[in-house]
Amino acid sequence: MRFLKKASIILGCIIALLLLINFGIKYWVTQKLPGILYAQKDFPYNINYEDIDVRLVSGSFTVHNAYISPKDSLSVKMNKGAFGKVKQVKVEGFNLWALLWQNRIKVKNVTIDTPELTLYPKDKKYNTEDDFIKPFENTITTQRIEIKKGKFRMLDSLHNITAKASNINFEINNTTIDSTSVTKEIPVRYKNYSLSCDSVFYKVNTFYNITLTHIKKDKDVFSASGFKLIPQQSRAQFNQMIPVERDQFTISAAKIDVPENDWGYNNDTLFVHIPKLSIENMDANIYRGKMVKDDLKTKKLYSQMLRELDFDLKVDTLMLKKSAIVYEEQLTYDEAPGKVLFSDFYASVYNLYSPVGKKEIPNTVIDVQAMFMKQSPLQVHWFFNITDTSDAFTIEGGLQNLDAAQLNTVTKGLMNAKTSGNITGVDFTFNGNREKSTGSFAIRYDNLKVEILKKDSNNKNKLLSFVGNLVVKNDSNGNIKNTEVTAERVKNKSVFNFLWRFLQQGLKNTILPSLLTGNDD
Repeated sequence: MRFLKKASIILGCIIALLLLINFGIKYWVTQKLPGILYAQKDFPYNINYEDIDVRLVSGSFTVHNAYISPKDSLSVKMNKGAFGKVKQVKVEGFNLWALLWQNRIKVKNVTIDTPELTLYPKDKKYNTEDDFIKPFENTITTQRIEIKKGKFRMLDSLHNITAKASNINFEINNTTIDSTSVTKEIPVRYKNYSLSCDSVFYKVNTFYNITLTHIKKDKDVFSASGFKLIPQQSRAQFNQMIPVERDQFTISAAKIDVPENDWGYNNDTLFVHIPKLSIENMDANIYRGKMVKDDLKTKKLYSQMLRELDFDLKVDTLMLKKSAIVYEEQLTYDEAPGKVLFSDFYASVYNLYSPVGKKEIPNTVIDVQAMFMKQSPLQVHWFFNITDTSDAFTIEGGLQNLDAAQLNTVTKGLMNAKTSGNITGVDFTFNGNREKSTGSFAIRYDNLKVEILKKDSNNKNKLLSFVGNLVVKNDSNGNIKNTEVTAERVKNKSVFNFLWRFLQQGLKNTILPSLLTGNDD
């Protein structure tokens, strides 16, 4: 009995000692963890929490109801800088020896549950490296970080939202932030990551907002749904705000898929490599008000734009499916804008490259199939090579069975004329460069009539219309009327204006010789 009593006392003392040591270590850990962060030079945040639960046996600890705010008290009072709260931070695989001997936070898994982060404006512009990476460079090493059900907001000086996202779920594996990684363009070393979030909003600039219903990134696969690029102003307001002519875009897309992608930095050069990008059910409206002053700056052709990119872009295939594109041009507010509509629009773009990091570059090729003005099948084949400094390109196309009256919203403004009848077929080959174009134009038509308008009026010019219809044969008797066309480029206009000038000249040469005095804008 005496032996059992002594053994019980000794065992009790050992347990008490272990509990005391455990309590002491827990207390030391709770003091040490924030101390590592605060000990770093210029650490900009206050971090507080209601409770921390340390479990040394399992090597884990959990922080409950944590809060982060700027260290400067004035910033806290005036809502400047980053503010956040987290329901729970659970850390697993905690390395006590790294904390004890290396003064480092080294763990296996970190799970951040229901974080909410709000970024208010501050005196110095936000910088990812300075504000969110360098404060922790002394070092956090973990195999996995997971964020569940997060929320994010960024506000401007008037506390209007400039960016936000909800239901953020994020996971990143084999992560290291240290004094070596922070010197890189991507200051966090990692193996792979996944991301999903809802209700994304981003204020692009003064003119546009972007919204998305859902985003998902898993390994090398990226997808987005419910994309919208929305103007912040009405058309009249937009025209009043811009000093010279420019397009106003309204764009939506049901789905964007990137099945594989690879991006990062090669030394200091960004690279973006995408084997295939698919956009479904895009609806694009492009509006231009001609009542605004002309922009007389030279417009770059697409080959030059790609050639001058300063990063490594490589998109092998871009697919546009089941889409619609409407171009509207308005001469005055008293009249409705003229419209050109492409529906059932399918496009395949191949070899969308920049020259950076490439020895040989194939032709960029664009193939389009669509319905023009909802009734006429249209096919276009377009190609160019970005290495050609003359910006040479070829556009081949064909159009079938068009009611000529459908063109009146275009011909009225651009050619001062209206037409009726049936255009049974148009074929063209347009060879252009930054200076001019040459090529061929062919047309077939039946019962074609022309109504030439008085200048700056909807009223018919009876004399010119009478003479015009004498010159224009009502039909081509099933034959193709061919012509060779040369057109000069107006360098302060777009490539589509260049194509229209070519087609306009083809129409004049074949069916409307010398009668039309409309402008070439």
